[in-house]
Amino acid sequence: MIDRQRITTLGITTLALASVGLALWMKPWASGSLTQPRPVVSVPAHETANDPLEVRSKGHRVDVVFAVDTTGSMSGLIEGAKRTVWSIASHIREVDANADVHVGLVAYKDLGEVYVTKDFALSSDLDAMFAELSTYEASGGGDEPEDVDAALDDAVHKMAWRQDAKKMIFLVGDAPPASRGEVPKFDVSARDAATKGITINTIRCGTAENTKQVWQQIAALSNGEFSTIQQNGGVQQIATPFDDKMAELSRKIDATQVIYGDTATRGAYEGKMAAAAAAPAAAKADRAAYYSKPAKAGGSRDSADVVTSIAAGEMSVDALDESKLPASMHGKSKPEIAAEISAKAKEREAAQTELAQVAAQRADYLKAHSKEAGDGFDVKVKGTVDRELAK
Repeated sequence: MIDRQRITTLGITTLALASVGLALWMKPWASGSLTQPRPVVSVPAHETANDPLEVRSKGHRVDVVFAVDTTGSMSGLIEGAKRTVWSIASHIREVDANADVHVGLVAYKDLGEVYVTKDFALSSDLDAMFAELSTYEASGGGDEPEDVDAALDDAVHKMAWRQDAKKMIFLVGDAPPASRGEVPKFDVSARDAATKGITINTIRCGTAENTKQVWQQIAALSNGEFSTIQQNGGVQQIATPFDDKMAELSRKIDATQVIYGDTATRGAYEGKMAAAAAAPAAAKADRAAYYSKPAKAGGSRDSADVVTSIAAGEMSVDALDESKLPASMHGKSKPEIAAEISAKAKEREAAQTELAQVAAQRADYLKAHSKEAGDGFDVKVKGTVDRELAK
């Protein structure tokens, strides 16, 4: 049997992601993988214990997995995806204001590389997803076939797809599969996807004819769409006069979070914030736009934040364990803690209201300048999302 190195990051409240976040917190932009090799674990679709945000969600479920070739020739696409993934998530909310979005990632290379596949489980914690995506580096490759079979096996069979969700995979790459028989062949996984109600939308980077033929077959077998973009991804991110203001308001809202948990939990949060802070201005604005949508307005951005729960009366300040509160709250009386959390809730509400107004202005600006976006990776994904959600 061929030995294949496969790396997985689990759901946001598991120790696995907490460890990833702590690594980010300690050294957020070190090169290489932030995850450790571990078995792929799929959570049954009806279970939500690994995702507290999911427990509170009552929106329309939308599950999206990006399976992306991360070999050296894909550097342009990967950098473009880092800049626009928040824009894609925000677009889903624009199409469906009640969308309950989960995003997963499968990075793939081939045998002999630093990894064959590296997975980030479907999760509503898009800050954690972005932090993971931010670590992806294009490297290796050199020979044309890549392990597309392994990528689709992980995406179709290993992800915790939710019941009643609109399920989409975006397979993005420039090379055909290197089928060796150690996992189901790409056409088997594509048929399985169709059976599970998952559409595989294939995006070919570049002009390789042999890739086109297989990509078209995969899309056809899974009721998805095939499209072609430039080798570099073709991403044309539009800067707006509102980006800086939205980023500023978003930082204010982030500062109102009171993370409740152990060192690893707080470290995970700090890591995600480090990744968000290092993003380009337009990406920061896209993140702010995502959180400005009704399904998130006024609420927590992180499952470990207690401000919203306390403000809503779902949690009592008296029940809080001081050791799990931020260090700045240690030694304070319960009334003092309650007053501080109340002040943060009011500050958040004010900033969130202003953010929604600025986000609407930015959305109008982007709509007026939509032709400048070109026809790259993000535009293709958004177009497919529009058609899928309209079904």
